[in-house]
Amino acid sequence: MLVTTSRDPSSKARRFARALGSFLSLPYVNRGKQGLGGEETWLVVIEDHGNPAGLIKRTGDEAEQMSFRLSIEPDRRRLPSGAAKVAGKGAMASTIAQFFELELIGEIAPARGRIIWVAPNTIDFMDDGQARFGLKI
Repeated sequence: MLVTTSRDPSSKARRFARALGSFLSLPYVNRGKQGLGGEETWLVVIEDHGNPAGLIKRTGDEAEQMSFRLSIEPDRRRLPSGAAKVAGKGAMASTIAQFFELELIGEIAPARGRIIWVAPNTIDFMDDGQARFGLKI
């Protein structure tokens, strides 16, 4: 899976795409005028008026979309590689785990590790108990 932006992205969209790629230990690709070819899965950050507003997951001819608003701006630091997991309850947590192709570990998030915490209307990207960025959905 690769993370990229739409063509001619804003600096906020690029920053979010890099932070997401770093959090998920996925490569960020500066796409420019390249197409999204091949059998590779792409997470494309889309924007609205210069702000990140959603993700489109593309695999071949298939596409899924998730819309959001940033609630916590991404940290500019790169994170060391690590496996992320999804924690939360209900259908939303399961949907997020499937979207990012990650393991769902249930309702209780461990204090250590890289966790995508899914709660009603919010998703927090936590690293060792500290929020790196958050989304309102």
